[in-house]
Amino acid sequence: MTLANSADITQTSDGATELTEFATRNTASLDGATPGDIGTLRSKYKVLNVDMTKVANTLGATKACEVKDETLVAPRSATGITYIVNPDQEFDPDYNPALGLDPCKLNLEWEAVTPDETAQDDGVDATARPYPQMIASDCFARKWHVEKSNNVQKKSSWNDACYQNWVERFDGNGSWNYYTKKALSTCGVTVGRLISCGHGVKRNTSGPAVQWMDWAPTASQDRNDCRTRSIGVSLLNVSVGGDFDLCERQLINKYSEAGKMSGYWKGKVQSARSTAHQVAVKVGQNAGRPKWKHWTNSDVCWACWQD
Repeated sequence: MTLANSADITQTSDGATELTEFATRNTASLDGATPGDIGTLRSKYKVLNVDMTKVANTLGATKACEVKDETLVAPRSATGITYIVNPDQEFDPDYNPALGLDPCKLNLEWEAVTPDETAQDDGVDATARPYPQMIASDCFARKWHVEKSNNVQKKSSWNDACYQNWVERFDGNGSWNYYTKKALSTCGVTVGRLISCGHGVKRNTSGPAVQWMDWAPTASQDRNDCRTRSIGVSLLNVSVGGDFDLCERQLINKYSEAGKMSGYWKGKVQSARSTAHQVAVKVGQNAGRPKWKHWTNSDVCWACWQD
């Protein structure tokens, strides 16, 4: 992200509207920020308007891309905000290797802050009972816009990518510390049909090495209804989990690289959908807390948008 392809609109009336809508959708996940407190929201988040034509051209697009601009609501602590051509296209059943990756299908990556990154989380009291503790949570919103023709009838869809970081306190192991990251995503449409959206996490290489402990869900899921589903992972002595609303399908990509995993919803609807997944890892004692990168995917289809 540069000043050449984005503008900071946090202090404008449009920025205030975006922050209010963002906080309203994610009240439960935002620590100390409420929809009516614009001052606090502006101190914690920035609103960026991104010229996606310039971004796509920089990334080598040789055709006119459908998405003309995006609005981001990013934690001020987020760093390394970058667009890349979505490599997960290769996982799609209709991917054609002869055509290669579509340069208009972009992931947005960022680095999430790691609070107290050198903290030792195992504890020193051998008689204490192990328990899970949440040590971080936040959201990053991405709204994308499509101009149908003659720069009129702007349509928009959005993806709120939220997360929680947990640690097992007093694990009793002298060699390892145990962590889990819960990655959540809620996607919605204003008008039209949303094709694909999701949320992925991976280890930030500036942090300590991690090893797999557990992950959930263990596979993609296909359904013909909407139902509350549970996910959960095991650390050493404790487990961490939760519920989310699963409709129709969730595609899971679990990588061999420890801690790297993504969950996507793909299909054609005109209402909100959600995804959720968790990774559990262990880190060598005295190495500090793991650092993480996130990415969100969004993919719209020109022919699939409807009035």
